[in-house]
Amino acid sequence: MGEWIQAIDRASIPFLVWLQEFQSDGLTSVMRFFSYLGTEYFFILLLPFLYWTISKRWGAMVAFALIFSSYLSSFIKAIFNLPRPPSPPVEKLWHETSPSFISGHATTAMAIWGTLAALTRRTWFWILAIFLIFFIGFSRLYLGVHYPADVIGGWLIGLLVAWGVVTLLPRLEDTIKSWSAGKMLLAALALSLLLTFILPSWSAEKLWPAPTAVQLGGLLFGMLAGLAWDVKSLHFRVEASWGKRLLRLLVGLLLLAAVYVGPKLLFDQFGAMAYMAAQTLRFLRYALVGFVVSGLAPWLFGLLRLSD
Repeated sequence: MGEWIQAIDRASIPFLVWLQEFQSDGLTSVMRFFSYLGTEYFFILLLPFLYWTISKRWGAMVAFALIFSSYLSSFIKAIFNLPRPPSPPVEKLWHETSPSFISGHATTAMAIWGTLAALTRRTWFWILAIFLIFFIGFSRLYLGVHYPADVIGGWLIGLLVAWGVVTLLPRLEDTIKSWSAGKMLLAALALSLLLTFILPSWSAEKLWPAPTAVQLGGLLFGMLAGLAWDVKSLHFRVEASWGKRLLRLLVGLLLLAAVYVGPKLLFDQFGAMAYMAAQTLRFLRYALVGFVVSGLAPWLFGLLRLSD
């Protein structure tokens, strides 16, 4: 199948070259903006915004859509390990190092905005979601880092993830809520470690566990740990005045920034370290990020009387 995909990719190179004939500084900036909407930095802002100010349920479901779509795209990338468009003739306007098939940006865009559209059930939001999904994927073609097959494949996998999050996860919710806190945490840790260690490595060095898997596994464990705390004792409620919600967002983002940036700066001071030690610290860092979103920040909001 890999050879079949590569044949399609080679046939689409003239299309990418033609597309870049419309290149301009302004259009490149616009396409870079759309690609930014598919990055980790944007999602670190989107998740807490949803969870703390709009809907706790929506925030949790979007977190799962993000984690599982990112994981599946990384898994498929590692399995096929196909090269990105050649430069020249295609000009690369965005730096990437991972394999080409499938597009992670297209996958997460479809999974996240598709999940939100299904949850909101509003026509205007469906239109917005389709617009964002299309242009995030299209931007990857313009920027010269993906083939059309990568984007279309990403959309299909993202659609599968969105369907799974919206239709399958709610069926497990009542069963999981009936578990003890200890059982929830053990199951969360087991699932997170399983996903961390079964993802193949695409790098030439065959690094294992793959850094992306460690990152996603840590984020999943932290989110699930915070959700377990919320189910058993926190019972965080989003409902409040918009003044309190916005103050929540400000306080929470400051805490999240400290947790996201602080440990990285600290780890950088250690210099070179054994690979497994570095990945253990990476897992803990992202677990802390997830835990802040679903547990620590909501607890702090209650302490500061920012929850009604």
